[in-house]
Amino acid sequence: SLSEQILLGQDLYGVYCVECHGADGEGGEIIGVEGLEGVIVKALNSQDEMYTRTDDTFFQIIAYGQPNLGMQPFGRAFGGELGTSDIEYIVNFMRYTWDDRAELPAEVTAANVMPALGPDEVPSYAVHIQPIVKRYCVSCHRAGKNNQNYLMGTYAEVINSGDNAPNMIAGDINSTLILMLHRVEDLEAGGPMPPTKALKHELIESFERWVMAGMPETAEQAATLSGAAGG
Repeated sequence: SLSEQILLGQDLYGVYCVECHGADGEGGEIIGVEGLEGVIVKALNSQDEMYTRTDDTFFQIIAYGQPNLGMQPFGRAFGGELGTSDIEYIVNFMRYTWDDRAELPAEVTAANVMPALGPDEVPSYAVHIQPIVKRYCVSCHRAGKNNQNYLMGTYAEVINSGDNAPNMIAGDINSTLILMLHRVEDLEAGGPMPPTKALKHELIESFERWVMAGMPETAEQAATLSGAAGG
């Protein structure tokens, strides 16, 4: 369905595009990408882009790249990793998310809302943390990127991977990743995360409450802890 295509495109955009174009298509200065450090990328989420470029144009740019601007090809036909359907899903995500003339399906809007935390609710990785990581972190924190081997594709990687592991310690509000999210400078493990734009306060709070609760992986584990706290 169209909704499924948009959501799949969002996940693919999160992996392949966020590190240069931003999680919300905001562009800006590229930080931490070898060969492109300091390059200024224009916003994709503007009317200037969405009104003047067709879906086919976006498809061709993603597939072939823009070599003179430093953008690598992503289409398999040109040496990249993405198939035709993958690129079409990314284009659908971009069109329905940033073109205000297109109406985003209600089920996609609902799926994109980061779950809000109740006053005594314990966040879990599966429900609260993973969606944040997928949207804002995985593009840089995956294999083959300059990230001090800190990968964030799974629960175990978020906690245990990296040259400076562990980046997350249960009960420690000063865990390395928490300090990075608060944009503390001069950490041995690296700079502020995400590098170009701070997370919203409520998303950082989800990480903090998750760490302080012991970093439960599943919703069931978190519910048990919530029940214990409420009792």
